Amino acid sequence: MSYIIHKDEKKKKIVSVVTISEPYIMKPKLKKRQGMLEIAEIKVVNEEIIKTICQTKFDRIFKRLTKISLEIIDGSGNESDGVMALNEILRTKEVILDQYRQYMSKLEIKKMLKKLTFLEEQIKNYLVNLNYQQQFLGQEQGKSR
Repeated sequence: MSYIIHKDEKKKKIVSVVTISEPYIMKPKLKKRQGMLEIAEIKVVNEEIIKTICQTKFDRIFKRLTKISLEIIDGSGNESDGVMALNEILRTKEVILDQYRQYMSKLEIKKMLKKLTFLEEQIKNYLVNLNYQQQFLGQEQGKSR
């Protein structure tokens, strides 16, 4: 837990003390340029800004995962791509539960996890169908007596 202390310089007294939750720490990836400041990290304290940042990050990741899963389901991907996508979804779920939990409400996290679970189920269904088709074609091509 952190505190912001407002002090009145004229009266030499503390005016107010505001407690805040843990700040959200961002480490920007900026290219070094001549004459520019070098920023190692940014601490965001405002809860609305933190929620917006977390939601934007999730939306970007979800969009990428959706694109990957659509490529797999359309048939341009193979079984190993499906497994990689499932691992990425699992990793994203862990990030949401570990990092975003303290900054976002339970309802927002539940919505995020529901979206990821839907993608996960679609990929799993595709992989099961692909496996079944391979087994069925393998039996059909075998020698009959």
